Amino acid sequence: MSFLKRFLKKQPSAETIPVKAAQEKPAEVIPYPASHISDILCVTEIANAEFFVGNLFRRRFNTPSFPDMPRHFVAFYKIDEKTMLPVGYVHQTPWENCYLCGGLVIDDRRYRLIPAAHRRIIREAGGIAEHLQRESFAAIRDENTLAIWGFVGDKLAEQVDLRVGFVHTDVPYLMAVWLKPLPEEEKAALIQKAAALGGF
Repeated sequence: MSFLKRFLKKQPSAETIPVKAAQEKPAEVIPYPASHISDILCVTEIANAEFFVGNLFRRRFNTPSFPDMPRHFVAFYKIDEKTMLPVGYVHQTPWENCYLCGGLVIDDRRYRLIPAAHRRIIREAGGIAEHLQRESFAAIRDENTLAIWGFVGDKLAEQVDLRVGFVHTDVPYLMAVWLKPLPEEEKAALIQKAAALGGF
């Protein structure tokens, strides 16, 4: 059972997680020992992700709304055994035996609250965004999943996407992680269908 599941099982409701206290924790505090990113970050699928990252999503994407499609993944930084800090979000939407990966956002303000030793571990593992994508990919893919699609216009995000397996298509900004070997004509047909969706 993951740290998050164990933690939430002990709590009467999500409102008991002391996020405000977490935001005030100084970055220079000596952290607990950790050697791997999974020691300090937990990526979990959550139905009500807006509760944890709604304000972050709206602020970064300058929108009054929050995605209402499934599936939602939140990255939490473990401050200690009782306190977690939500630091990232991405959603994965089922489509045509594929998934549309979108809404990726990392909370830079909260990232700066993480102690330097733990930030170093995160950087060496590729960063929060890379870990969040890898973990969400592992959760959604099954034997029937053909591809994961991304619509990428940011150069830094593009570098992360290339590291997690995305490749460019012949459509600007549209990238794909091909999970099954497909004939080129089938790939081309899927690319055109995905391109017709616009940004996601």
